[in-house]
Parts: sequence; C-alpha cells; structure tokens
Amino acid sequence: MPNLYILDVGKGNSAVLLDTKGVIVIDAGSQANLLTFLLAHNINTVDVLLLSHADQDHIGGAINLLSSKEVLVKSVYLNSDGKQKSKTWKRLLRILWDGFKRNRLYFEPSLTPHLNGKLDQGEVTIEILAPNQYLAALSPGNKDSQNRTLTTNSISAVIRLSHNGKHVALLPGDIDEIGLDNLLEETDNIQAKLMVFPHHGGKPGTGNVKAFTNRLCQSVKPETVIFSIGENAKHFPTQLVVETVVESLEHVRLFSTRSSEVLKAHIKKTGKTLHQDAVGTVLIDLTQEPLKVDFVNDG
Repeated sequence: MPNLYILDVGKGNSAVLLDTKGVIVIDAGSQANLLTFLLAHNINTVDVLLLSHADQDHIGGAINLLSSKEVLVKSVYLNSDGKQKSKTWKRLLRILWDGFKRNRLYFEPSLTPHLNGKLDQGEVTIEILAPNQYLAALSPGNKDSQNRTLTTNSISAVIRLSHNGKHVALLPGDIDEIGLDNLLEETDNIQAKLMVFPHHGGKPGTGNVKAFTNRLCQSVKPETVIFSIGENAKHFPTQLVVETVVESLEHVRLFSTRSSEVLKAHIKKTGKTLHQDAVGTVLIDLTQEPLKVDFVNDG
C-alpha cells in the first residue's frame, strides 16, 4: 500500500488507486471490466471516481459500476461537455443526477485544479493539472485564447499521482495537442516516473503526431510508458508513436495491456530487456524506488 492498477480494459482506460484510507478510480473503460476487477478484489466502496472526459472508452464502465448494488460510489467528478451527444454520456449524467438527488453520492460537474488537496485518500497526492477552470468553463466547441476550437480531448483531465513528494504517475486521459499546449502554458513541470500514453498510442488529433509525442515525452520524462489497447491491436500503438517514444526517452520501458503487432515487432528487433507485450493489468507499488511494476491477469 498504496498500489496503482492500470486495468486491462481493452481499447479504453481505467486505473484504480488503492490508498491507505480509500479507493480512487480514474476513468472506467467502456465495459464491465472495472466492476469485475473491483469485485474480484473484494472492493465494495469507491471513495472517488474521476472521469477525465466524455468519450465512451473512458466512461462506459461507470454505468455498470454506478448501477451495481455491490459497490458503493461515494463521489464522482467530471467536466461538462455540451458537444457530447452519445447515449452513454446522457445515460451517465441521468444516473449521476438521480444518485445525487437521492443523496446516494456526491456529483460535481467540474474536474479542475481547484480540487487539489480535496481528493486525497491517504498517502498519495492527487493533482488535477488540466484543464484549468477557464477552459473547462468554455467547454468543447468554443475557442481558446489562441482561437483554436476546443474538442472533448482538449479539455481531457490530466491527473498526476505523487507519493512522498515524488511524482510517480501521470494519467493524461486523451489529451490532444491543444490541451497539451494549454497545460504547458500553465505549468513547466508535468514530470512523472510512469505515464499511460494518451489515445492508446494512436493519433492525438489533427496535429503532427511525432511532434506531439516528442513534446509530451520530453515534458513528462517517464521511465515507463503503458499503452492500454484492445485485443489483437494492429494499429495501436502506432509505429511512429513507438519509435518517437524510444527516440525521446533513453532506456524507457514500454508495456501494452494486450497484444500489439507494432510492439511485438519492436521487441523482436530490440530484445525483451526493457519492453513487454500483452501483460494484462499492470500493478505498480508506489512505495518502491524505483517503481515496482508487476502484472496480474484477473483485471
């Protein structure tokens, strides 16, 4: 304790932080994998659920979780997204509002740095690095200060976990180049020892993939990068992303939750000393120095 699990949820994202005083879930994947994991680990209470943005592969599993009678969710934080028209998003909001009205949970449609210091459940410090309150209030569809149209990904929450003053993990949701620009205007330190790569290692938006990947890697400087991908992923992570990550970060370790043709080819070319393919759910002991990374198959 504390431990961080990067769940194998297929092409989606979900992480579970088991801290000394509570459980925090960051994103929920698209299906019931998250709920299955919690039940398998005898977790019947989630103290905080953070949803980085409104895409299906980050919120879908929240419906299964919130509808469950076996797990109590105490509080949920997310940012508003008026451009999101999916049935999943609308259903999620109805469930949250109903739970709030019935005093079953606390629901706040805001996930910005104003929450820093209020989300911690023990030894791990949880920082919301982005979006700031201004961008979250603008919401997708409006233009930022540089006249660029914000998307759902532009206001994706970027969450950093720290333990004993050391930045151990960065979970950037599906941040795009506009979101990264705005983030780096706010802070010059987004470093962390481990990073879950956004977009499952795919294209981050309409911008230059190589430039985005290089800038992100040089800013975070992770020792370990995890790609959360779907089954038999032929295009995730992309070859360009893998090559750029390796070029940008000396001695970086790459892991994928499921089999990646690109990563398998890279491992065959470079050897398995650093990288591993199709590891399943990743378990990180946040108390170890360097970080201790293990793998479990029941996520």
